[in-house]
Amino acid sequence: MAMMLLAMLIATKVTAADLPANAGRDDKIFDLLDDNNDGRISREEFKNNQMLVFYVMDRNKDLALTRAETTLPADNFARLAGSDGKIGPLEFLGVADAAFTQADANHDGALDRREFTVLLQHIRTE
Repeated sequence: MAMMLLAMLIATKVTAADLPANAGRDDKIFDLLDDNNDGRISREEFKNNQMLVFYVMDRNKDLALTRAETTLPADNFARLAGSDGKIGPLEFLGVADAAFTQADANHDGALDRREFTVLLQHIRTE
């Protein structure tokens, strides 16, 4: 249930009016991903949970995400899916890994709350 919430919230577009409401949700998502409660999401914690997000989104369990299984805008989905029209686990992990690396502004191998919030805002507005 928590991972489904994460998947839906990450892919939801937000306006400036939504930011205060999202702040509380973002904190809850952060706490869910911070498995050891140290106030940081390590790359390992992020990787462990990103596959759970993939499996939750993959409703028919065919190990591929179709447009209907995501809340991504059509153009973003098409860019990620490529010629086969599906996002496979490796494509999903590659995108998530690149997003983590980009969000890790201080290059310490973990996301603090500020870095994580910036990541969510970037995903929501892309």
